[in-house]
Amino acid sequence: MSRYVTNVPVPLPQAHLPDIQAVESPMNGIGTGTGTGTGTGTGFSDANFAFLDHNHATSNSEPMDAVRFPEQQSSSAYRPWPSTHPNSSVLNSIPLPQQKIISKSGVAVPIAITPPLDYTLLLLSLAEDYFAVAHGEGSLAGLRQGKGEMQTYYGLIATGLGCLEAVLKRFRLQPRLEAEVRLRYATVLHDETENVMEAEEALSKGIIICDRHKFFDVKYNMQHLLARVLFKQNSRASLKYLDGIINDVEAYQHVAWVYAFRFLRVFLALELSTHLDTLAAITHLKLISDISNRHGDKAILTMATTLEAMTHLRQSNSTENIEQAQRALAVARSQQLDPAVATLPQLATLMQCVDLCSTLQRLDPAQAMSKMHALQTTLEALPEGQSLIEEGSFAISIAHTGFSVTKTSNGVVRSMSDGRTELIFNWLPKEDIYALGCLLSGIAITHRNTTDGQKAEQMLREGLRSQDKMIKKTNAIPHSIELTAARNVWRQVLKCHMQLQLTFALCIRTVWREAQDQLRQLQETTSNLPPEIADTLNLQILYLSGVIYQGTGDLAAALSIFQSSSFALPSETYSPLSPLHLDLSILAALNTLLIIRAPTHPSNHLLSSILTSLLPLCATNSNKALLAAYHLLVATCSPTNTILHTKQHLQCALQAAKQSASNQLMCLTLNFMSWKFFKGVVGEQAEKSARASQALARKGADRLWESVANGVLADTLDVAARYGEANEVRLKGQEIAVGLPDVMREHGNTADRERCRGEPSVGMNGYYGGS
Repeated sequence: MSRYVTNVPVPLPQAHLPDIQAVESPMNGIGTGTGTGTGTGTGFSDANFAFLDHNHATSNSEPMDAVRFPEQQSSSAYRPWPSTHPNSSVLNSIPLPQQKIISKSGVAVPIAITPPLDYTLLLLSLAEDYFAVAHGEGSLAGLRQGKGEMQTYYGLIATGLGCLEAVLKRFRLQPRLEAEVRLRYATVLHDETENVMEAEEALSKGIIICDRHKFFDVKYNMQHLLARVLFKQNSRASLKYLDGIINDVEAYQHVAWVYAFRFLRVFLALELSTHLDTLAAITHLKLISDISNRHGDKAILTMATTLEAMTHLRQSNSTENIEQAQRALAVARSQQLDPAVATLPQLATLMQCVDLCSTLQRLDPAQAMSKMHALQTTLEALPEGQSLIEEGSFAISIAHTGFSVTKTSNGVVRSMSDGRTELIFNWLPKEDIYALGCLLSGIAITHRNTTDGQKAEQMLREGLRSQDKMIKKTNAIPHSIELTAARNVWRQVLKCHMQLQLTFALCIRTVWREAQDQLRQLQETTSNLPPEIADTLNLQILYLSGVIYQGTGDLAAALSIFQSSSFALPSETYSPLSPLHLDLSILAALNTLLIIRAPTHPSNHLLSSILTSLLPLCATNSNKALLAAYHLLVATCSPTNTILHTKQHLQCALQAAKQSASNQLMCLTLNFMSWKFFKGVVGEQAEKSARASQALARKGADRLWESVANGVLADTLDVAARYGEANEVRLKGQEIAVGLPDVMREHGNTADRERCRGEPSVGMNGYYGGS
């Protein structure tokens, strides 16, 4: 549903501008105002004002075209128009009248006169003032989404659009001024309304004017905006239109705009997210790299190769894509010492973030730690960057442009006072960059969370605390509703991922009450997100719910989640699931095996079929932790295992656990090895194995497995007739078990009785709740 705002009158003074006591409101008729003017009147009246409509300038106003405003804002980029006082390029391009008198001596002497009121200048100034006031309230309205605030905001925008439309329809303008006003008019229509056809019409007329007078810079800005307008209606038509523009710009050798249009082509293709569009985006990025390398634009080369690496990582987490991303990053890193790159802290931060993501997908914990420290160093130096601004955009200088660029560039390509030409990119504000760094750093050190003083949890909690600061700052900075809503959604998504990772970290430490509280907060945050974004998060939330049920002893609830259709394993030959969905399905199957491994479980007969289904999926998975868990469960669950096969699987599990730096998996493997191969054995090796298992469990801060490890060590000491030490270790294990849920302690007592009869009890048959 769209809002329609009509009958927006624009007051035009007949003579001097009087003191403003009342202004015409586009929604409520006559409202009060507090502005002051330069004339002598006391208010607006029928004698000194007329209202301008589409056809005539009499007092009988006709309604302007309906302006449709979106009910829900999209996430397209907002490009603010330059300030109107006193540096607006549109206003500054209007010549002011000058008069001189000739003295008796024949010398021309300028005199101070009051020039006649320029209605064009007045309307343009009013339009920018309306937009400025609207954007001043836009941040608060975008967060509250109140009906009254939204109507006020859209009323101001509609009035500003009415002023611009009046200038275009009622006045003869200089060609360049008309082109710039049309660009501004179309930009507001695109950013603030759903009037796509009107924006397309304004741009088409403006492009004709620019072609006639060879205003290349304004024309390219209009074509850049028109491609984005067309993308809302027909994405394929927009991409085809862009391809034609790129050919024309390359023929004219206007290099700056070759970069601008090719980058736009990349971003629009990535928004479609299909495989062919992703390949096309990579092709355009490679072409940008070649052009920038030939013209010596090293910063553009670094940006293109960094985006190419990020695109490879988005496409897939396969080994081939990760290697291609690493090659692109190697080219980007080779330019770090270039002065054009060294002065852009945002570009260096983007490169470090993509590099860390590549290492995380390669599942190399040691390298991830190194990359994390490099990212932290870059973030610490970030405030020193001269180009860092609150809006989150940054500019890259271009050595060769191919033509003269004016300052009226609408935020795509701009000319600086020192003669430099810059290409503008929108990224993240400083606070969002810090929050993103906290998330990536927390993920990088999660595997050491239990042994490193919970630094991963501290990092993630610091990122969550920064959310409140960012929301407060959003209210203080003028923005459009669309930009505020888009940033708010992005920050909510970032907050969800931090809460998600924190919940995983708490589950690894088996702090189930805190994990439940954090999961509840995560569900509340996710409920405010659009469905297309929340679906992937909801799948991870569902898996975490099963893990917490399993860890707290509710095995029936956990099994119902893990065996649900959401985590059904794909067939052996074809996997339609995304990499994340496939990993979660494998994890759910592994947790199912832990629950049904007991011979008395009703679903125990499913063990063989699940293990068979997991074999091809785990063997080809690049995640060493998943492979270690699979080999461990084959060794402990398979009913047809021989001693030799069990040893082989345990050896593979231990090796993969070491490669993934998973202290938890090593603890589980060593505990089972101690029970399986050293039970009833008297000797130094048996005691060393049991004590190593105990040390790993203590280091992992896992109450369940520390209690199990103490029990295994106590049994080993009993066999060696060291009853005093055995009782001391066993009592300590029982004290640790006090912190476990009641159902797990009861099952642990049953397991002790089974152990006395020689039956396996490692892991308390299904109550392992690791993630």
